[in-house]
Order: sequence, then C-alpha cells, then structure tokens
Amino acid sequence: MDFFNAISVKEALQIITKLANDYKMDTEVVSLVDAIDRIVAMNYRAPVNLPQFNRSTVDGYAVMIQDVVDASETSPMPLKLVHEVIMGEVVTDVLKEGQTAYVPTGGMLPEKTEGMVMIEYTKQLDEETILIKKPVQEGENISYTGDDLSLGEVYIKAGKRITAYDLGLFASMGVGQIEVYKKPVFSIISTGDEIIGIDEEQSFGQIREINSYALGGLIKQLGGEVNKRKIVKDDFGKIRSALEETLVLSDIILVSGGSSVGKKDYTRQVIESFDNSQIWVHGIAIKPGRPTIFGQVEGKLVVGLPGHPASALVTFSLFVKRYFLTIQKSRQEVVHIKAMLTGDVYAAQGRETYQMVRLSRKADIWEALPLYGKSGMMTLLAKASGYIKIPFEKEKFEKGTFVDVYLLKDLTL
Repeated sequence: MDFFNAISVKEALQIITKLANDYKMDTEVVSLVDAIDRIVAMNYRAPVNLPQFNRSTVDGYAVMIQDVVDASETSPMPLKLVHEVIMGEVVTDVLKEGQTAYVPTGGMLPEKTEGMVMIEYTKQLDEETILIKKPVQEGENISYTGDDLSLGEVYIKAGKRITAYDLGLFASMGVGQIEVYKKPVFSIISTGDEIIGIDEEQSFGQIREINSYALGGLIKQLGGEVNKRKIVKDDFGKIRSALEETLVLSDIILVSGGSSVGKKDYTRQVIESFDNSQIWVHGIAIKPGRPTIFGQVEGKLVVGLPGHPASALVTFSLFVKRYFLTIQKSRQEVVHIKAMLTGDVYAAQGRETYQMVRLSRKADIWEALPLYGKSGMMTLLAKASGYIKIPFEKEKFEKGTFVDVYLLKDLTL
C-alpha cells in the first residue's frame, strides 16, 4: 500500500467501521447506580404497562363528558361527590351519570371516567356537592394504561448511552441490574527521541509528552479506559516490545508519532513484524492527519497517529471515536450547529480539510471565527469550539457562508 496514494476520508471511515463491526466486545452487568454513561448491550422491554392503570394528571374531579358539556363560570353544573381517592388506593368504584370523585395527581381513576376537571375550575358547595365551572374533552387530563409504555415495548435500545433520565426509566420498570458493554481499554505509546515525561527536567530541544494526556482525556469522556501510557524512543525494537506488552490487556492501541515515511518512522514496520497482522490504511487525504495508519495485530486495532497534537486529536475524533462507538453498537452522532464564517477559509489541495473555529453568539446567530496555526500547536485545540469540513473538491468557504460546525466540546458563552 503506497502511503502517497492516500485514500479519501469516506473510504477510511468505511474501513474503520467494518473493522469495528468485526470486533466482538464483551459485556458485563452493572448495578443501576453505576450505569450512568455506560452503553446498553441489549434491548430492554417493558415487563408491564406504564402507567399500569388509568390515572389523573391533575388534582381535580373525575367526570363524565355529558354531565359537564354546558358547564361555565356563570352556570356551573352540580355533581354528587361519591368518593375521594387516596394515593396508592386501588379504586373499584364505577362512575355514574351525575357523579364525580376527587382524584389527586397520579391517583387511580374510577371506571367510566371520561375526563378530569382541574380543581381550580370547581367549587365545593357542601359535603356532597361539587360545582363544575368548565367542560372537558374526552381524555382530558388523563393518562391511560400503556400511554407511556405498553407491555413488551422496547424502552431502551442496545447501543444507547445511559442518561440520568434513563436511570429513572429503568427504576420505574423495577430493573436494578443493567447489561452493558465493557469499557473499551486503550494503551497509548508515544514515540520520539525528543519526547520526555511531564515530570522530567527539560533540556533545550526536548518536548514534553502531551498527546497521551489529551487523548486519554478524550477516551475518558467517551467512556473508555486507559490501561498503559508509555514513552518510547525512536527504536524499532523498543516500539515493538511496547506494542507486544500493551496488546495483552488492550482493545485499542494508539501509537503517537512515527506514522509517516521518514528514517525513524517505525510504526508501520512494527505492526507488520507481527505474524497475525495487517495494514489496512496508510495515508488519508485529510488535513490535518494525512500520515495516519489503521492496522491490526491479533485482531486488535492499532492506530498510528501523527505526533503533532492537533493532527492526532482531530484524527482520533474522526476515526478512533467512530471505532469506539461502533464496537459498542452505539449510534451517537457528532453534534453540529449552523454558524456564519467571519473570514475566508481555504482548503488544502486534493484533501478534505478540517478547519478549527471558535464560536460566539451575535444577536440570534452563531459566528465561527477561523483559528489558524501549525498542527503542533496545542493552544489551537484548547481555543477551538469545533471544526468545519471543507470537501476536497472545494477550494474555499467565503466569509459570510453558513457552515456546519462540529462541536469538540460543550459551548460556553
């Protein structure tokens, strides 16, 4: 495979998606209190109707429609109060013409109830008489059996990331143990003779290793775990040993640096040195991130990322995130909003270009300010709200153009 014959972003996404679909991710069972942000591994079906009985959605009086059809403030309709429902009570009464019953919000309705009149549209004349001042429609202020969920209906689908609201839904179904996909485990190998750890004394010409921290943060935000972080010099044997060590306990291995075709770029050679290995991609027509590698060793994904931080993080967000979500059958999409460019943006010739932008709100529209800098500048991503995509066949987007901005982080105004 020729590195300089780079494939399109679309082709790269198709390949990474296929690799993910072929990878079997194990599942585990967690308690409901520990299930937040985990990915559901099976469809959950309602074991009962929700609600399980016809209930009132307001505090008020149960009525039959014909009894109150002509009710008004000036001519209220008197009804006989036959029952006052208590919360949790199993109501066996059957409502008859000319009768009403008081029902609190969430309370069970008497049989034959056709509508609920809110208490503010009523007046108690005496112990047995309620004046109704407003007509209601059939089913008004009533939640019928199965309105929310019917017996056997899927209420949580496999692949959904569990939210706080889902926890409440599970609880309402009496489900306290949830089958979820295990958290994908990553290892990150940072390569380079010039790279040092954050606690080491820095000499002139040396660079602190930052990619594993930034990538590790993205991994944790997605819901994954980082098993190993290793800094390795540009040495074939040392990089191979590091990869061999991390393969055992990882689902995905990221190799930062060494993915190009220079003298000391060993990532591809290291991957190919293993018996059960395959290089699927080496070179994507994208800016930043052209020298990206997708490989496999013993069925585990090995991604060679560019060493420059912005390139590495953009490539991760586009491709590794897709793999991460797909192995858990998750259907999440990158959130994007429409914004107006405040300056011209030019594409790299023959490559799909990803331009960082910073969003701001002006009146009733979002504005996107293009951010420029080298792909090694970490401040570029720290300042960016998101990115825009310029197709390879397009030369530029002009100032004033409305574009889709794909968010990298939550917006702060």
